[in-house]
Amino acid sequence: MNLKAGLAIVTALLMHHLSLKMVASTANNTTLPNTISTGFSLRLVGNNAIRRHDDGFLHLQHILPTNLQTQPHSSESNTFEPLQNSDSMVVSIGTRQGLRSYVLKLDTSVNMLPWIQCVPCIPHAPQHNDIFNFALSPTFRNIPGTSSYCVPPYGSFFSNQHCAIKITGPGGLLVTGFLEQDHLTKTDGTVIQPFVFGCSHSTRNFNSEGIFAGVISIGRSPLSLVMQVAAHGVTQFSYCRIGGSNENRHSFLRFGSDIPLNPHYRTTRILPVLGAHEYEYYLNLTGISLGGQKLEGIRPEMFARSSKDKKGGCVVDLGMPLTVVVQEVYNIIQEAMWSDLQHLKLERVERPEFGLCFRATKAVKGSFKPLSLHFAEEEAVLVFSPEQLFLMMHDKEGQIACLAMKPGNRTAIGAFQQVDTRFVYDVKDSKLSFASESCIHDTVEVD
Repeated sequence: MNLKAGLAIVTALLMHHLSLKMVASTANNTTLPNTISTGFSLRLVGNNAIRRHDDGFLHLQHILPTNLQTQPHSSESNTFEPLQNSDSMVVSIGTRQGLRSYVLKLDTSVNMLPWIQCVPCIPHAPQHNDIFNFALSPTFRNIPGTSSYCVPPYGSFFSNQHCAIKITGPGGLLVTGFLEQDHLTKTDGTVIQPFVFGCSHSTRNFNSEGIFAGVISIGRSPLSLVMQVAAHGVTQFSYCRIGGSNENRHSFLRFGSDIPLNPHYRTTRILPVLGAHEYEYYLNLTGISLGGQKLEGIRPEMFARSSKDKKGGCVVDLGMPLTVVVQEVYNIIQEAMWSDLQHLKLERVERPEFGLCFRATKAVKGSFKPLSLHFAEEEAVLVFSPEQLFLMMHDKEGQIACLAMKPGNRTAIGAFQQVDTRFVYDVKDSKLSFASESCIHDTVEVD
């Protein structure tokens, strides 16, 4: 730990002791009941790199250079920069003078504690709002090293008075600080308490995009948002992802009775974890079809997962822009699609990060077929419409259609293919339900 980071931690400790004294004098006169209800919603902010146009397809809001050179890349890395904008959530933390709203990057795929940057934070990543000053929130509490929350990978610090955290991640992400708790305020003004999160006092290599104050997880890790809510008895959550529009609109992460009813839900089982630190939503994918015809050569064992190296399997991942499939399956899908379109005599175009691209015409768009994922349950079929399968982009020569899929070490249903489909997760009964929906109707306009 360098000198600046060390000073940040020491200063944070001093501020903790001072603020906790102020909190103690106020707390006796402050009674805020646990008002979590059977249903509530939090605002979601979608990826703004794409927009749905009048043709129904998603278009990249970025003009591509004609002479882009293909660069080596990780098989499961995010795509090039314009597609790296993450979905996010708006949350309000603290009470009274300490109540602040923050935009947090949404994560479903890793074991990440919800965390925000807290005063002091040296160094810190630029964010949209002021860094959280816990000294102003009378409901803020530190979590001691003796707490049942303070278990590995977190550890006791400063004679058990604090629980230290260290979070690492892709790109050299390093977050250090303490485990804390405060109130999380819902859109209707009621609160979730206690809400446990990490206070970062040193943030390195976090791609905040100048907006995000931290990360919030909806995976199955014990302290993720959805698991903390589930501990209060609300065990279902849902989202319906929009594909962008000309208006600034927010959708919702809905819980419990706030989730809309739909007679067309199809349901598949969320598989049990294989290891102690596996917190993703794995599904039993068995096959894939194009235009109603099963693709030969794709076998269930291609989607088998391994507990040793986290390869294989099929997960749902909002943090992955494009759907990823294992290389052998990707080759079969790409070949089948290209063969199906050969009669149109298309001009194939090379684009970095995409395997199948060609010049898009009206005739081409009308010839695409849907792709379906078949799960173990006979009725559980997730259909990707042509508008969900191909991403439109533009260069100086015109419009290009690219298959919004890429090869990797396992199958991950990405954010673009989740557009206009409602997903309902039941973390108690380990079920995932889904149904086609015009998600724009479950949004609000934001000034």
